[in-house]
Amino acid sequence: MEPQREKPPGQEQEEEEPTQDDLPNERVTMRLRQLIRELWPEKSLPASSELSDHLQRASAKGDNYLGVVWRLRVPPDRSLVVKLPPQNSVRRKQFFARPCFLRESQAYEEFLPLVEELQDRWGVPEEERFRQHARCFHTCRDEPDECIVLEDLCRSGFQLHDRFRHLPLQHVAQVMRAYGKLHAVSLAAKRQCPERLLPFRQMVDIFEQRRDDTALASYFENLKESALSALLSPADDAYGARLREYFSRGTYFDLLLPLINGTNCEPYAVVCHGDCWNNNIMYRLCPLDLRLIDWQLMRYASPVTDLAYFLFTCTTRAFRQSHLQAMLEEYHVQLGQQLTRLGESVEQLLPRKAFAEQLRAKAAVGLLLAMMVLPIVTMQGQDVPDLQAISDMIEAGGSTNLQGAGFLGTGNEELYKRRMREVILDCVDSDYI
Repeated sequence: MEPQREKPPGQEQEEEEPTQDDLPNERVTMRLRQLIRELWPEKSLPASSELSDHLQRASAKGDNYLGVVWRLRVPPDRSLVVKLPPQNSVRRKQFFARPCFLRESQAYEEFLPLVEELQDRWGVPEEERFRQHARCFHTCRDEPDECIVLEDLCRSGFQLHDRFRHLPLQHVAQVMRAYGKLHAVSLAAKRQCPERLLPFRQMVDIFEQRRDDTALASYFENLKESALSALLSPADDAYGARLREYFSRGTYFDLLLPLINGTNCEPYAVVCHGDCWNNNIMYRLCPLDLRLIDWQLMRYASPVTDLAYFLFTCTTRAFRQSHLQAMLEEYHVQLGQQLTRLGESVEQLLPRKAFAEQLRAKAAVGLLLAMMVLPIVTMQGQDVPDLQAISDMIEAGGSTNLQGAGFLGTGNEELYKRRMREVILDCVDSDYI
């Protein structure tokens, strides 16, 4: 859902036609020209040329739902990624664009610099740091001039993994290590500079902010029926009964919000990346490395929130049956090593027993977020519905189930049901629900 999208191998890239509302406004345009002069004094865009002449979409259709992402090319060989929230008022409202944009700005302006500062303080070697994020050159939170300007990761060889191909074991292990390093910084900061972490501990989750949105609540309730529809075989009857019992405990919001609440899992809560699916992780193959992008759902929650979200939306049941425990071990080992580098002990801050308890208590979040994300994960770009049309339909009180919104249909229903069924079976077999 964010920047720097090159076309994944074997996947057609289809772009939406830009509208005037998608383009940077005059004040943002002036700031971008100034930023180019600051970054590369020897280069500049011709004053006579329109900025739009140097912009191209940096995301394929279906890769971005919460904003507009441009690649700004600076001849002959430089580029930046410019992220803007949608300007259309209805789409901003229905997709909760401004709160998400503010949260991502907070990540780049405040949290990631704190991560770097703490690692500097302890002299963490460069190769061992959490640095798996894009460099940020500029942010502005002022309406209607919001923008985030980032490095173009594609120039360093980072690309999205094709979400229709299995994620290799070494990629998953790399993600586990990255989250281990990220979460370690929060645990260390709570001990060493609690006042600096306080603003992030006080964040109100984006979903908590939307709890009174009746249209979204209706859409979420309909996700339950879509999930149950994945269990059609008589052999799945016991799983269906277990899932119905879980769903009967409350609304989707009732089930989700306690699982993403950091206050009920202290002292183990951390600042989480928050949106941990394939479109928000870019990989470089040689040497293997990754970058976590799109921090719009950054939250303060159990570390399991990031792990379960990623593992249940980005890997298959066959992968999890073979490698889940090893990947969780990879995470915990890296967490411990990073805490040691930061002057702390994993046995004090998140021992294995407590980590296992967090998994049992919180991993159901992976099921609930998979219900939300798998319809998008399994949809080809050319089948993605018109987001403006969805916004207008919801604003007018139209259908809010997956089919009515256009996120589930003949193009992806079979794959969605197979992936959803696998997640349900794993959550039941592991007693997460």
